[in-house]
Amino acid sequence: MHSYGFRQFFIGTLMFCALQIGAVAVASASPEIPKDDPAAMLRSATDQVLLIVEETKKQENRNAQEYYQKIDAVLSQIVDLEYFARGVMATHASARRYKTLTNDNERKAFRERISHFSTVLKDSLMASYADALLAFDGERITWEPAPPSRDPDDITLTQIVHAKSGKNYSVQYRLHNTAKSGWLVQNVVVEGLNLGEAYRNQFAAAVESNKGNVDYVVENWPKLMSKVAPETK
Repeated sequence: MHSYGFRQFFIGTLMFCALQIGAVAVASASPEIPKDDPAAMLRSATDQVLLIVEETKKQENRNAQEYYQKIDAVLSQIVDLEYFARGVMATHASARRYKTLTNDNERKAFRERISHFSTVLKDSLMASYADALLAFDGERITWEPAPPSRDPDDITLTQIVHAKSGKNYSVQYRLHNTAKSGWLVQNVVVEGLNLGEAYRNQFAAAVESNKGNVDYVVENWPKLMSKVAPETK
């Protein structure tokens, strides 16, 4: 698995969501993931996702929508999508920007824009991630011991993917213990590529190239991202 394919494989970890593709029934059937231990949470989610992929590969006539829903049902339990979406939108979703709004209509539109982008972002990443997972072919996954953390509610855990070629790839997950939902993934660094930062830069560039039209960028995000060079996808 080369570097770009590897990044595509893990890019969906940021799919990450409190919002689902409409997979309520599927989600209810998914095993509950432990949320009080971040390391156990990531291991459980990884095992469940790879089991889904293994079962899907055996199917002669695959139902893509059902497959996406099963993957989403797992990842929706462990990723803080709204946090990630706000980070990607940066100043366009900041508390400071919200405080400058002068009426209820503007504030409502602000909140709806963030919610809509969370869904658009999740849907586009989920499809890429789920499709890339089907290319996973026997790579071995191990985990490094959790490092000491100054803040008991923040931790970074490192996953190592051992490819058949003999090359190892590093994935770092930054997690936060949220008051409402327990431990959640808030960002991922894949082989030194900070995905949150990469998407934030791409969002800012898209807004600038479209004359500051944030709503256009939100609505057309998948199309805009399809034009991004592979090195930065």
